[in-house]
Amino acid sequence: MGENFGMKHRLLMATVCAVVLVGACADSSETEAQMELASVPAMPGQITRVIGATGKIVPRDEVMVGSEVSGRLLDVRVDYNSRVTAGQVLAIIDPTNFRNRVEQLEGRIRSSIADIDVQKARIRSAEVTLAQAQQNETRRRGLFSQQAVSEAQMEAAERDVGVAQANLDLAVAQLESQRASLAQVRAEMDTAKENLARSIITSPIDGVIIDRKIDPGQTVQASFNAPELFTIAADLSEIQVEARIVESDVAGLNPGDKAKFTVDAYPDRTIEGEVELLRLKSVEANNIVSYVAVVKADNPDGVLMPGMTANLEITTEVRAGVSRLPVMAERFRPSPDQVAQFQAESAETEPVTLLDPTYARFRAIGIDEPRIAEFADRVSPVTQGVRDIINDPTKSFMHTPMRIQLGEIVENQVRQFLSPEEQSRYTAQVTLERTIRPVDVWVATADGKMVKRTLKLGLSDGAFVEVVDGLKEGEQVVTGVREAGSGQTGGPGGRAGGRPGSAR
Repeated sequence: MGENFGMKHRLLMATVCAVVLVGACADSSETEAQMELASVPAMPGQITRVIGATGKIVPRDEVMVGSEVSGRLLDVRVDYNSRVTAGQVLAIIDPTNFRNRVEQLEGRIRSSIADIDVQKARIRSAEVTLAQAQQNETRRRGLFSQQAVSEAQMEAAERDVGVAQANLDLAVAQLESQRASLAQVRAEMDTAKENLARSIITSPIDGVIIDRKIDPGQTVQASFNAPELFTIAADLSEIQVEARIVESDVAGLNPGDKAKFTVDAYPDRTIEGEVELLRLKSVEANNIVSYVAVVKADNPDGVLMPGMTANLEITTEVRAGVSRLPVMAERFRPSPDQVAQFQAESAETEPVTLLDPTYARFRAIGIDEPRIAEFADRVSPVTQGVRDIINDPTKSFMHTPMRIQLGEIVENQVRQFLSPEEQSRYTAQVTLERTIRPVDVWVATADGKMVKRTLKLGLSDGAFVEVVDGLKEGEQVVTGVREAGSGQTGGPGGRAGGRPGSAR
């Protein structure tokens, strides 16, 4: 009896286990049947690329007024926010020392002029002495020919002429030296008068004082560098914002791009401006490289003040009427289980045609088909070995260096094949294509499955991304996996995500 009871017990347990297993399998099958792909089609719309930045408001024209002379300030005639005009007196430095220097030099100039007059008289005296010596020498030469004077007397007359000539030359040279000294003193006088004039600090432009760094009685020292006394903003009806742009956002930023910004003082007021310049000099802080973009804007009511922090949004590119997808379609990465469940058996594959992008660029710049065929006959043999390695899945470790080598070979062949004008257009086309990137996405099939496809994607605004090529009309791109009949999308591995976006 005990054996029968044990056997019945074992049979009962086996039956229960079988029911549980069947139920679990049924539940699993039901769960699988309840999961489906969420997908969206590419829809036409507008994509706007906007970059954010912060910056400081500064005047459009700002002048630092300094002093080129040293001395004690007798008077400061302006204060903060004072409006000034060009030539207006801002401050006065004690002119006593500079005035004394001018008077000293005036005395030296008069003395030099008197010395020159004395030297001119000496020259006239030397000229008279020379003329008398020459007459004496002429007279003695006649007497010497008649043997009325001795040879020694003749030589003495000639010596007197030479000495008189030397004295005249010396007097002339001394006159030139004194004239040079007078010119030097006059130059010193010009400097002294300039320094005297510089003791009066004037405004070089019309504007407003935004900074004052001196007070009356303070001593100004201008030994090597001119000390800054005032800062004048030329016109605050126009201001500019010096915005820091991180290096990743510099691409595509050009003069003329529209910008709008707010300041903390007026958070509800949006000011519009325009990018005027992107400075080439980089700025590095905390290992982050950025560049300064100068944004100009109007400030007619003067509410924007220098130093305010501006929060900017700069529109670098607007493309209307383009085919676009929500960015979640680009980011979708199915888990291995989802791939096993939903991947179509006959995946769409296309042969790798590594030279087609070059041919497409040729067509884009106007190269006709016969010349493209000629280039293909030329480049195909020299790249065959490299392309074979790239297309060999067993040599994936060599794909990256081989792609680099292929690019170098093709670039060299293009330079040899195209004319300089065609080469310029080809380079411009390559630059344009740098904004286009190949991305693998999953495309939904009619039977509820999905296949991997490489699309060419372009501009993105963070919500949508431009589809350049690779998607046919009516095809839908998978954005996630969700429960059948629900609007909730499961991300990779079944994690819940947002709902698939719709084109705007």
